[in-house]
Amino acid sequence: MENTAFPESLKKFSFVHYRVTLVPEDVIVMPARNKGNVLRGAFGSSLRRLVCSFDDDRSCEACPLIERCAYPGVFSPVGLIGAKRTLNAPRGYVLKPPLSTATEYTAASPLVFDMLLVGDRREYLPHVLVSLRALAATGIGVNRGRFRLGDVVSLRGDAVETVYDASRGTVVGVGHPTSAADLMEGLDRPGKERVTLVFLTPTRLKYNPTGERGRSAIVRKPEFHHVIRRLRDRVSALSRAYCAGPLDMDFRGLAERATGVRTVGSELRWVETARRSRTQRTRHDQSGFVGSVTFEGGLDEFLPFLLLGERLHVGEDATFGNGWYRVEGLA
Repeated sequence: MENTAFPESLKKFSFVHYRVTLVPEDVIVMPARNKGNVLRGAFGSSLRRLVCSFDDDRSCEACPLIERCAYPGVFSPVGLIGAKRTLNAPRGYVLKPPLSTATEYTAASPLVFDMLLVGDRREYLPHVLVSLRALAATGIGVNRGRFRLGDVVSLRGDAVETVYDASRGTVVGVGHPTSAADLMEGLDRPGKERVTLVFLTPTRLKYNPTGERGRSAIVRKPEFHHVIRRLRDRVSALSRAYCAGPLDMDFRGLAERATGVRTVGSELRWVETARRSRTQRTRHDQSGFVGSVTFEGGLDEFLPFLLLGERLHVGEDATFGNGWYRVEGLA
């Protein structure tokens, strides 16, 4: 669907979608929920052990090799969007963990999850794969179950491309990127008026109606503009850091127009959950809403953000797998 209001920089936004298979040697025991926390923690630790040149606890910001190191390049980006808000610089990856409540994985039922690398972060795919191979010997999950890395493929529409051949143990590609424009190709009829978002994992949004510092509040019953504001900011920050630069568009106007899209149905519930940070020794609240909400109104200019968010997630801890939703009703 052609949209003249589609920002040129958004057309250049891209990511590569990978599917990773971990084949257990015996059994991997995982929690019934929040598997993304386990995957992210194990993968991050493995990558850091693999590439870090120092054996102390120095932060990435204090390291003289930060600009050339794969770990901050993926997990702790600094200096990508200027000096301000470097602590909140977006991570250029997204984990999509298994959604089932299964707790045991075997060779007959391997652990499969998806991972997205945004923009130029796909250059780090070899580091990702080598760190996963190193993790295979260390193990993952509650029981530190060992595994072998199976084939890794990239997904683009209906196309599947092998990027890691397990039989040879070699990286054979980096995958073809999917752009925001690609996601819009299937929408051949403008004038969409209704959409349903099905939130699959806890989604935690904050909204500050006044703009005053420290006045943000948790959103428990999301309106359309709440979702669009967070998607707008997330996509723009990722674009600025890893793609074609910041989005050239009317940010305030987009949010104001989003208030004209109304909620016509909602079946949401609040889920209490949290994770513990081993590095910071703190408990981090990940509680959020799950379920479905249906919106109605003029949707065309918001569709690129909704479709990107379906892949990139929205809200806090999106990289862990939170804020994952499915778009329904646009076919």
